[in-house]
Amino acid sequence: MIKKSAGIALRRSPAMKVGASVRRRAAAGLASGRSTLVDSVLMPAAQGSAARVQYAAVLDGHTLNLRALLPAGVPVTGPGASGTSGADAAGADGDAPARAHVLFISGGTRIRAAARLHRERDGQTSVQATVLLGEDIGGVPVTLGRWTLGLELDSGSPAPVRLQLIGDGAPAYGGPTRPLDTCVRTGRRHRLGLTPAGRLRLTIAPAVARAEVLRVNRAFTGTSVLFAVYGPDAARDGAAPPVVELVEQQRRTVLRHTAEPLPADATAWRVTLPLGRLLDTSARQTWSLRLVPGPRGGKPLEIGRHGHDLRSPRKVLTPPKFTVRAEDGTFVEVKPQYTRRGALQLVCTPRKSGTP
Repeated sequence: MIKKSAGIALRRSPAMKVGASVRRRAAAGLASGRSTLVDSVLMPAAQGSAARVQYAAVLDGHTLNLRALLPAGVPVTGPGASGTSGADAAGADGDAPARAHVLFISGGTRIRAAARLHRERDGQTSVQATVLLGEDIGGVPVTLGRWTLGLELDSGSPAPVRLQLIGDGAPAYGGPTRPLDTCVRTGRRHRLGLTPAGRLRLTIAPAVARAEVLRVNRAFTGTSVLFAVYGPDAARDGAAPPVVELVEQQRRTVLRHTAEPLPADATAWRVTLPLGRLLDTSARQTWSLRLVPGPRGGKPLEIGRHGHDLRSPRKVLTPPKFTVRAEDGTFVEVKPQYTRRGALQLVCTPRKSGTP
């Protein structure tokens, strides 16, 4: 109890706010230093064989968005291309623009994805691409592991021009959202970074198990939580239903309830919590929910909202409060909320009076 209270006080202290400010300034300084390194060292060392990444991000968990500036002197026109707009790069004589592709390179494997050439107002040429990642969702067939990204330009010459992509182009995000690096359909995680030589690299990691809240139902005697399990072994065909632990944080009370399947979805479940029979009305209680590990073991899974792009789910995701009547006649206000990590909590506060 004392340890938990000390931890909460530390997180809320002005010293931690100063620490967060210092971390933000350090991150901004690191980004500035990285940009200086790319522009003053890595790009000159490439000697015109690299494009400078201006923007690169995986925004919705499975779509790569990319913009890079081509070096001067790279041919951007050639025969055989059509269907381009007036804003696309073209030669002075109206030649069709070259065909551009983003290259995904892993060992001896090369995968191409279509890109667009664009003439900027200052006369430079940029390459822009929006690429869906993952063959099983209709995108490029990139697999788990590390992929180095590059460009390929076909202007009609015997051999295409291949360029490195240097610089991460990581945008500075503010506001309530952040990039979502986990695909909501496959669970795979996509992270952009740099190789030691400064080249843009995409790392694809396998899905991890998670339990996502679908809905919190309210009742006068308790609540039922609908959730889905994603990741390895999500579809439990023939397996026993998952067991949900209801954990009271302060008193370390643990109660177990078996979930029931939802029809037409092998990954979705409902757990019914008769709070009216479970609550101790003598004090405020905070309950969290977690899945008991299956036969293969592992850590318990917190039931919550994890697959989102919110910086602070606790501030944005605010399910409505409701009232439960306990067996002793006391009315208890139940406030569902999410922690900073996205775990669902049920904060139960007994009312002073006997009316709801």
